[in-house]
Amino acid sequence: MTATRPTAADVALWVAGRHGWHVLPLHPGTKRPLAGCPDCRGGGGHTAAQCTCLARRDGALCHGVWAATADTQMIGRWAARWRTSVWAVHLGVSGLLTVDLDAHGGTPPAQPLNGVPWPVGNPLPADGIDTYATLAGLRGQGFDVDTLVTETPSGGLHLLYTAESGRWKSSSGRVRDGESVVSSGLGWQVDIKAYGGYVVLPGSTTPAGTYRRASTALTPAVLPDWLTAELVRTGHDRHATPTPIRPAPVTVTARGEDRQARYAAAALRSACDELAAMPPDSGRNRKLFRSTSRLAGMVEAGWIDRHQVETALATAAHTAGLPAGEIRYALASGFNRPRTPTEHPAA
Repeated sequence: MTATRPTAADVALWVAGRHGWHVLPLHPGTKRPLAGCPDCRGGGGHTAAQCTCLARRDGALCHGVWAATADTQMIGRWAARWRTSVWAVHLGVSGLLTVDLDAHGGTPPAQPLNGVPWPVGNPLPADGIDTYATLAGLRGQGFDVDTLVTETPSGGLHLLYTAESGRWKSSSGRVRDGESVVSSGLGWQVDIKAYGGYVVLPGSTTPAGTYRRASTALTPAVLPDWLTAELVRTGHDRHATPTPIRPAPVTVTARGEDRQARYAAAALRSACDELAAMPPDSGRNRKLFRSTSRLAGMVEAGWIDRHQVETALATAAHTAGLPAGEIRYALASGFNRPRTPTEHPAA
């Protein structure tokens, strides 16, 4: 007799009863939390912490993942009422973290790891599994499957770990069109799901296919030390005190001893110092364009070298946190619209 494969609802009941994880049903087509409370759809003008429906603990499905529960009786009532084939665990309140390795295809960037140079001679990764395996190898680790692992319908993997509740931020390892460097998450097609996030449970079935357990382990391992260090390094620790951004030192030398050359060098130093210290949403892009336009006129007049201007301004803009694509665009735009040096007399 063939054993019956457990459904997603069965798995949800088991992990809630066995581990105390908070689970919730999802819509099979969208994998989004069900919105079962008409009074709270669209937010209802209040937060989850202020929601009277959730405070009653009577099974209201509202405010997304914050409706998740470990109450097995409630889960049973949800399963009977909604009969969905997709269930998820709310990671943050359950003390869990998931490394989500996508296998979406596409063209990888030249530097697929956040803050770590891609090994010279290594082929670029085909997907998030390759990216993560390379990072692990650089840290002297093998590809760790000694934890609860779920294979997704697309061929990706969810690596599930126990972690300090509420400590870790979620992130996405994507790059914008035209960018060659990953500057968020751990790396290309490597997503971190933790606080406020959820992950689909094994046994769930969507139009794309079924999520299946891909490990011998039935329970998640503790977050490895090396991965903890990588999460801290890449800014995922919600409890860490942000390190103030300090302007990167920019070396600017005058092209000659005449006053025009000295004036241009001083103008470049000043522009770099101001730009590097600018916080987000303060007009960094506009500042970069205007400074480039101004210095471009001095380049045309022969007061300063173009390569020095581009290198120094790009370094300052990177320190300020501007994405690589925006830096390239602002520099190109500025040099296409140079302001003549007569607007800035070197007197």
